[in-house]
Amino acid sequence: MPSRLRVDGLRTRLVLVFITIVVIIAGATAGVVSFMARSWIYSNAQDVATAQFRDEIQDADGAQVTRANSSGLIQIFPSDMTLLVGDDDEVQRGSVDPATLSPDFLAGVGSRGIIRFVRLDSERIMMAMSVRVFEATDPDGDETLVTAVAIRPLDGVQDKFDDLLRAVALTLAGGVLVSGLLGMWIASTLVRPLRRLDQAAARAADGDLSVRLSEEGVTELAELTTTFNTMIARNETVIRGLEESEEQARRFVADVSHELRTPLAALVPVGEILREEIPQLSPDAGAAARIVSGEIGKLTRLVEDLIEMSRHDALQARLALDDVDLVELVRQSLTRRGWGESVELRGPDSIDATVDPRRIDVVVANLVGNALRHGEPPVRVELHARPEWVDVSVVDHGPGISPEDSHAIFRRFYKVDTARGRSEGSGLGLSLAVENVRLHGGTITVDRVDSSTVFSVQLPRLRPR
Repeated sequence: MPSRLRVDGLRTRLVLVFITIVVIIAGATAGVVSFMARSWIYSNAQDVATAQFRDEIQDADGAQVTRANSSGLIQIFPSDMTLLVGDDDEVQRGSVDPATLSPDFLAGVGSRGIIRFVRLDSERIMMAMSVRVFEATDPDGDETLVTAVAIRPLDGVQDKFDDLLRAVALTLAGGVLVSGLLGMWIASTLVRPLRRLDQAAARAADGDLSVRLSEEGVTELAELTTTFNTMIARNETVIRGLEESEEQARRFVADVSHELRTPLAALVPVGEILREEIPQLSPDAGAAARIVSGEIGKLTRLVEDLIEMSRHDALQARLALDDVDLVELVRQSLTRRGWGESVELRGPDSIDATVDPRRIDVVVANLVGNALRHGEPPVRVELHARPEWVDVSVVDHGPGISPEDSHAIFRRFYKVDTARGRSEGSGLGLSLAVENVRLHGGTITVDRVDSSTVFSVQLPRLRPR
């Protein structure tokens, strides 16, 4: 389906430019031609009128009349002519009132055979010419100079000019139409490759790095296409290398975490024995035992987090859904970790939801533990129920998170050392919280509200099993 013509598009602009150029050039040419043709039409009409006028009175030149007065001259001059004899004496009034004739106009026809004319308007011309006549009673006597003046129409001038204007208008309209079509064709040859380039760039942005364009068309567009293909090829190589490196890193983490489970399985009982024997040990040995036992616990949590993250990366994490009271689930999570007294729980008496209790426990533990370690009291958990969603918010009153860190805080192994103090965790807690929330079809965000840092979790109340 052809694309619509956008007002601000390149095609529309090129078409408008072509039409504008043609209108300007053709309009100017039509104006000049019309002006020159108008002058030619009037000049031709004037020549026809004066030639006809000359022919009408040429036969009267040298004619013999009974008397040089009205009765004698009317026989040889048309009735529409005003005749003046001698010192402008009127002997016949035709189409011109002698009183309206200026001396300058009459002075130009004082000699016989000379025509004087003036155009009165677009359709009329006034002409004058002098001839000599002789009285029949005295053919050898003195001649009498008779000046004939008449107003004649300029036949067909307006019709010819109207025909000219119609021809010019049709030619101009045809030129605009042809220029518009030509502009659309030229614009299409330019826009079509650009549109293909845009579509290819959109596919590449969506992850299809196999897209390539045929390197054809005008030289500049072909060069642009070549550059685009080269860029996509290089990006594909780089991205494939990054994907391979990331996959290798994930496999490495998964392999290392699984390999560490065996020695950890032996170290955990040792750590428990050391904790039990601390009262019987010397102060130095007891301090060392506490350090070893604590580090074994941290290493255990790190390995467990790595294994859990590797399951998410391999898309092997599954939900074990159950219908639970979400308020009671959060309360038990806080109590199990000894946070029941230090963390306030706000919400209704109960909220029914279908979730994976173990994964929601991990989410609550990570968010509350993060608030206790890096924030400042009071710390509270707020629950709000909606028809289809449950909102879980963890609020603390610490120094907050900078806008730069808020975009990266959920990345793996990211630690906000300068803003939130030195972290003793693995840097995977918030990442695991995000993965578990996403697995439920929910979202997790962090915001600064007044003087509080708020981690907000949205969970669907019902999840298909």
